[in-house]
Amino acid sequence: MKTANYYNYLPQRFATDDVRANQVRRFIYAFKSGERKAVDFAIDIVSVTLTKWYGASCQDYVLCCVPAATNSKYIRRFKRFAAEVSKRTGIQNGTKHVNIAGMREAKHNNAHHIVSESFGYAVSTDPEFFEGKNVILFDDLITTGATANEFAEELEAVGANVLGAMFLARTIRMKQTTK
Repeated sequence: MKTANYYNYLPQRFATDDVRANQVRRFIYAFKSGERKAVDFAIDIVSVTLTKWYGASCQDYVLCCVPAATNSKYIRRFKRFAAEVSKRTGIQNGTKHVNIAGMREAKHNNAHHIVSESFGYAVSTDPEFFEGKNVILFDDLITTGATANEFAEELEAVGANVLGAMFLARTIRMKQTTK
């Protein structure tokens, strides 16, 4: 799947004095928390990008946010974001056609950045809405791409054509050294 991102993200486990790396960290965490200023900035940059890429034909596409760990986190993180991007660009809002049950336990702190699914976690999509639609996924952060790829497969199983994914940031892979 094609992906695009705006920033590089250095995980917290790596100490840095780099001003830019720390700004990106703060932005990602603020966006994840639903802080208005961060969400508004993300709305601006994503809306401008989609308009540049697709112009008036944005209406022919669907923006769908990748599921979060819980439905409440998904709504807090993406509801206003997706609605506003849709309003500004004309892209269809697929996020409101996704529901999450249970809770996914993230285990990003291991060597392989594996996210393990907890018991009872399930994502459901509206097949009637997604069938035959050209979908662009969105998420705040990509590490391995596994979560986005799994969601793309779920959407394709109900008839969607997933074109690619946009991320605010991509995790930088670094080797951890011990002294």
